[in-house]
Amino acid sequence: MSLAELEAVLSGLLAPDSAVIRQAEQQLQEPFRDPAIVQALTHILSASQSPQIRQLASVLVRRLAIKHWDALNRDVINQVRTALLQTLAQESVHSVSFNIADLVGEIADLELSTDEGWPGLWEFLQTALQSQELTQQELGLMLLCALSQSAGDKLANQFQVFSPLFPTCLQHESVKLPYYALKALAGFAPYVAHANEAYFRDVIPMCLASIDRLLAVDEDKALEGMDVITELIESEGNTIGGHLQALLTFILKVSGDQERDKAPRCKALSLLLDLILTKKGKFLKGEGLLHVIQALFHIMASPMEDGDDDDDEEGTDLLLGHTPQAVAGQVMGNLAIEFTHEMIIDPLMVLIRQHHVSSDENLRRACLISLTVVADGCSVHLKLKHLAPLMQLVNAGLHDNSRNVFLAALTAISEFSVHFQPDVSKYTAEILPKVLQLLVNVLGQSDFDKTKTKHVFHAFEMLIENSEEDVSSFLQQIMEILMVVLAEAKVGLVRELAIQSLGAVATAVKKSISPYFAQIMAAITPHLLAPAEKEEPSVILLTCIDTLGVLARNVAEDVFQPLAQQCIELGLRLIQASQDPDLRSVVYGLLAAVCCSCSDVFKPFLPTIIPIMQASLSEDVQKEIREEPFTFSGLSNQEGDDEDDGLESVNNSYYVLKEDASNSLAQISEVLPSAFDPYFDQSFTLISQLLEDPYLPTNAEKGAVTSLSRLCASYKKHIEALGNAGLMEQLTLYVAVTISRCTELAKTTYDRMSAVAALEALKLLCNQLETLALPSDEHFRSIAELVNDFLNLKATCQQSMLDEEDAVEEKGTEYDHLVVETAGEVLPGLAVARGPEQFITYFSQVLPTVLARTAKTCTDAERSFGYGIVAEVLKELGASGQILGRHLLPVLMSGTDDVDDEVANNAIFGMGILCEFASPDVKAYPDLCK
Repeated sequence: MSLAELEAVLSGLLAPDSAVIRQAEQQLQEPFRDPAIVQALTHILSASQSPQIRQLASVLVRRLAIKHWDALNRDVINQVRTALLQTLAQESVHSVSFNIADLVGEIADLELSTDEGWPGLWEFLQTALQSQELTQQELGLMLLCALSQSAGDKLANQFQVFSPLFPTCLQHESVKLPYYALKALAGFAPYVAHANEAYFRDVIPMCLASIDRLLAVDEDKALEGMDVITELIESEGNTIGGHLQALLTFILKVSGDQERDKAPRCKALSLLLDLILTKKGKFLKGEGLLHVIQALFHIMASPMEDGDDDDDEEGTDLLLGHTPQAVAGQVMGNLAIEFTHEMIIDPLMVLIRQHHVSSDENLRRACLISLTVVADGCSVHLKLKHLAPLMQLVNAGLHDNSRNVFLAALTAISEFSVHFQPDVSKYTAEILPKVLQLLVNVLGQSDFDKTKTKHVFHAFEMLIENSEEDVSSFLQQIMEILMVVLAEAKVGLVRELAIQSLGAVATAVKKSISPYFAQIMAAITPHLLAPAEKEEPSVILLTCIDTLGVLARNVAEDVFQPLAQQCIELGLRLIQASQDPDLRSVVYGLLAAVCCSCSDVFKPFLPTIIPIMQASLSEDVQKEIREEPFTFSGLSNQEGDDEDDGLESVNNSYYVLKEDASNSLAQISEVLPSAFDPYFDQSFTLISQLLEDPYLPTNAEKGAVTSLSRLCASYKKHIEALGNAGLMEQLTLYVAVTISRCTELAKTTYDRMSAVAALEALKLLCNQLETLALPSDEHFRSIAELVNDFLNLKATCQQSMLDEEDAVEEKGTEYDHLVVETAGEVLPGLAVARGPEQFITYFSQVLPTVLARTAKTCTDAERSFGYGIVAEVLKELGASGQILGRHLLPVLMSGTDDVDDEVANNAIFGMGILCEFASPDVKAYPDLCK
């Protein structure tokens, strides 16, 4: 293809006709596979008379140069480098020159790693930066900005050369120089801030003043400029220095300014979250945290603009949206996770008592939402101390004339149903009839209200699915309502939500759903069998498959079995016809569910199903995404855009698929351990390798370690069924790898819930494999030391990542306690795995740490944990534990009259264990029978 022909095809991508665009895309598939395309596009970039073509060419070169760079010879590389700098110097359209600068930055990242480097780049840069002409200075700083963003690590040793420029540029009266200076500092900061703390402390006030000026003239540039503050907050050391109060003042000023657009207010709130998480100690001093809570509450109480309640995919927009009110709620929720309930709930309740009956609907809404967002982090305290008044607020909200307060009440029902169990279940009989009436009202809407509909269904699902009360008495009424909604709904969304709700009902009532199975299948089968209208699966198809999987797990086996094979064949047909990761995820869940329900029907399909699931684990996600066929629709060509942003959702879908594949494989191995024999090794290896992926999301990470432990337990069952001791060596290998993966994750992760997942996987391993769980003394020591670190608050995720001067003594949060409790729960299984006689020595060493949590000054949860772990370990130690009897008996006795029933019961249980294996020392204890 000649250069003229190539430019003509590129112009087709800019046509308003989608058919012409598709034709151009097809014509470019083959040329784009040839490395020579880089030089050809570079020529068009420099020679085309059309700014639009040059803009497009700059984006394409950036994308394709990275892909083909290693295949280009050095002469071509030199020609491309020279042409790009010449083109950058002569380009008159700013948006095009901005993209060319980004392209130069990307290539510099590749070239500066070579011995030759890129000498011409330095000459060009210095000439522009030292020019007396403003346009040349802007060009030079724009290029430096691009270089810092793409190759900041490789330019770190040159920072001292450029650093004198930034103060002058930050204070310049123009827009571009301060903007590029802020962006360049943000690019350099991760690599140089710690070594240049004094310099950055000096420029922070200039950065804030510069951002403030940009906010008045160009909010988009100000938003990007704020990234430097993020980088400095997150940098090591004490770069923020004495500017915390100034930063906080700036953040609260911007986020609380209702005259501003949403974006800068939301960005400021994200800075606030970063500041709190990394400078937690400073917020614990003085009244900084109190001021933040009050400010966040009033931001949540600010009036919502039209359209602010548009739903996101989860249907809980008041919590997950991108409005200042929602983001303020997200920050408040993180405060509840990171600080103790006394520091959050006490001042919050003062605000709620003041405003919950206010005549201002925004304040009433804020009362409900603020309690909703702290429900996760302070769940134990709220359900024990405040549940009744909270439920009164919810009840009042359901009857409130304000639509926004009503939506907030529904959101509260959803979150409270998840986080306040089992205590909140006693309100089910009171709340559920009201929510059911709201479901009925969905059909009677004169004007369809999407947001309200999604909130009603979501509240119903969470309420019914999480309730620990028997809701069978409502089942007939529920099913009548949902089937009428399904039959009469005129909007597709309502049908999707109703079908999804059927899955929640099945989860709640288990086999009691069986009499309705045929009726449900009649409603969802048309959607399951409908021909695909487009390449991506429809939402209602995904919903139906997911609901069918839930039904398979809960319907009585004799009711489901006649359809089991059809479900398997349907799932296989769907995934063989489509590579869509979302579709495959729900189908894998369906197949695993059928296996659990009807394993005999499922077993013959193993040779077909398992390799497909394993293939999903072996796919290179980043390669799959990068090598997708070229399409014009996803290209970025605007200043400040990032073409990788469009890949994020695809990226996440592929990782969710890997998580679901690993979970499904583990589940199938549990149900059919012997039939799974040919697939153990490959499945275990692939899941283990997942944990080596640096991009692996937290949820997939947690699922992987859990699946490894489950596979080990399944393989043990397989060995026992065969009676083949020769396979024990393979099990030992699996266990050793699992222990290594779990301990590594627990040691290194900063995420507490990832650590909890790793600890729970170790607990499962010990409980299921017992003496086979520890192949060697070294493996015992690695687990024992890990547990000891967590009990003594020395694990990575237990460190607050504070500067030493920030460190303060504080009580742990509920999440902190959860991590410690999970570590302690490993001990009973570890006692069995190690053997009582050998474990007693280790337990004696950790016992003082455990008993410290039985002190009267500890919380109810801590005391319950302390006594409970002692009792459970004593149970596993049996007679060997009596050596600790004289020491433990007084401690257990002191807990039997605790004011908290659960604490007292755990202490009494420990006493009972001591008595069961009583030694003379214990029998002689004078107060034992009192």
